[in-house]
Amino acid sequence: MSGPPLRGPRPGGTEPVAPISKARAAVLERLRAAADPLTVDALAAETGQHANTVREHLDALAASGLATRTTASRSGRGRPASLYAPAVPDPPAGYAALAAALARHIASTSADPAAAGDQAGRQWAHVLAGADGGSRTDSDGATVGGADSDGATIGGAGAGASDRRPHLARTGGAISAPAVPGAAAQLRTRRNVAASLRDAGFGIQGNADATDFSLTTCPILAAARENTSVVCAVHLGLVKGLLEGSGVREDGVELVPFAAPGICTLHLPSAAAT
Repeated sequence: MSGPPLRGPRPGGTEPVAPISKARAAVLERLRAAADPLTVDALAAETGQHANTVREHLDALAASGLATRTTASRSGRGRPASLYAPAVPDPPAGYAALAAALARHIASTSADPAAAGDQAGRQWAHVLAGADGGSRTDSDGATVGGADSDGATIGGAGAGASDRRPHLARTGGAISAPAVPGAAAQLRTRRNVAASLRDAGFGIQGNADATDFSLTTCPILAAARENTSVVCAVHLGLVKGLLEGSGVREDGVELVPFAAPGICTLHLPSAAAT
């Protein structure tokens, strides 16, 4: 027997949207899973669809506001390729104002605002992981959030759990950290972090190894400019929280706010650094 209807407004993002085809949705999912923008040819190779068909899907996604299109830097002869990425929606103004108010509160009341921001970011990561289905497919088609080829859980929880982070193993009543995963598993973990940041509202572009990223948009930029030490500590804590239990060491994570015009930079440790 169902209970009484819940009072209050519906959660954001529940308004009906026009459906898209399964093939177009597959292209969009590939864009969202990739660490950086992709070309038509790259997406065609990954999805198994013809390049002209993929281009049609991408143009439709861009026209509907679900994807963005930019032009790659010119290298050699010929027309430079178009690069496609998932669109990053702007947060509602009220939530941006709330973020600014919370950052001011932390800055004015905490004895160590940066540490408080770090803890808030880790909690944000836990909430994101709990709201996620527990796994995602990265740009190589591998499932992130399950077990790797050695049976180790990478960037996600074991069967029946609701988040991406693996639970720490128990050995003789003690809790032990997971073994450091191999290079391929760490790459999947880093790509999963990039995809999670994109899901959280960041614009993010990275190198092939998913170790160095440019954050091109920020979901709470105004708050970050007003209270950089607090908000950027939140973002750093978010990244570290997403790495918890993955075997990738967090002490190699670096976030440089406003490193260049229009970007912040994020560095994640490579396999060699762990």
